[in-house]
Amino acid sequence: MTNHARYPSYVNCVARVLSNSAHPLSVDTLIAHIEHQRPITKGARRAVYRAIGQLFQAVPVTTSHYGWLSCLLKGNLFRHPLTNDEARKGYLLLDELEHAVFFPQFFQASKPEERKLQIELMGGATIEAEACIERRTWSLRLGQEFVEWIDEAGGQGRDDILIKAVDAVAGHYLLRLQPREIRDNSAIQNRNIQLALMAEEIVAKDRRSRSAMPTAELAARLIGRGFFKESMPADDLHYVLHQYSLLRFRQGQGYSFADDEAMFVPDRRSMGGVPRHVADQLPDFTGGGYDDFNHEWGEMLAEMPESELSGEFSDVMENSCASYEAYLDSFRENDDEVGEPLSHSDFHLLEAELETLISLEYEFGYLLPEQQTRKELLAEQLYINPDTLLDDDLDAPDYPDEDNSPFWEN
Repeated sequence: MTNHARYPSYVNCVARVLSNSAHPLSVDTLIAHIEHQRPITKGARRAVYRAIGQLFQAVPVTTSHYGWLSCLLKGNLFRHPLTNDEARKGYLLLDELEHAVFFPQFFQASKPEERKLQIELMGGATIEAEACIERRTWSLRLGQEFVEWIDEAGGQGRDDILIKAVDAVAGHYLLRLQPREIRDNSAIQNRNIQLALMAEEIVAKDRRSRSAMPTAELAARLIGRGFFKESMPADDLHYVLHQYSLLRFRQGQGYSFADDEAMFVPDRRSMGGVPRHVADQLPDFTGGGYDDFNHEWGEMLAEMPESELSGEFSDVMENSCASYEAYLDSFRENDDEVGEPLSHSDFHLLEAELETLISLEYEFGYLLPEQQTRKELLAEQLYINPDTLLDDDLDAPDYPDEDNSPFWEN
């Protein structure tokens, strides 16, 4: 019998020890526990670090101390911006952070966790939930009871769902509805800034080993640092990092610093590189963040030499926009597409047609079959989720006051 057959691997040993510990452990303590499971050699410490690097749930907490993600999640609180579609159909679209919260093992095995979650709806029933796919995105299916809970509480898109991990190991979570009207925007903004600074610190330490840090791994590190144990959760992770930090999302890679790229104005639907399914969920904010960003962008252009504003750069400024760039990115990422993409003007012409059909559906409550078919065809061709256009324009109050005006009035 070989040693491999007789003794468990360091990966299995580290996973077993950390997953059975309610508290983070030092590397020395890990080695002491592993010594009861297999012989320890001179290279044990290096082998333990190598094993930790292979385990997504083995999360650094402090220097040379590690915890198990499922255990570290206990008591953590997260904020999810609710969309009208989620409220109507009974599901939550999951970004990488929320996916790791509900299904911590997913990013280790890269396959769905076949487990049922117990979701307690504050003031309502406790329901069973599981992973599903909605709009080509990993989601949490909550069902009709969730829809009824939202409806009875008077909830709607743009309200927040607060997610508490009561016991992630056992799959027990608590959801609380927080109406948009009672958001403490000042306190939440402070938490957003703190989150951005901590994320920058984590990515800065990691940038020496790779060009970008995977979003799920960054999320796990933030959990390990205890950021989400506070009673006031920050906003959506992608929104916060793009709005408050120097980090930028690299499609298919994760987050890295933007100091080697020109800054750009984020768009409502593209969010300047944030994954589209996440951008769809982001609420409107009226704290002036977008105005500050646009002001910085204008100052940067004013300081650029005239020669740098000519040629290809000026062509991009005149013949493109963030929403069209998002369309081009989606077109290039779709392997099934053939032919050439739409021109900039053609894109906006069809976008206007889609918005008109959505407006008619909103006003009359339905569309004729041929109109519904045309709407779905345009949405697919333009890579635009119709619900985002509905949320952006038609749900806004007719006469907003100055303190709560939609973003385009700021």
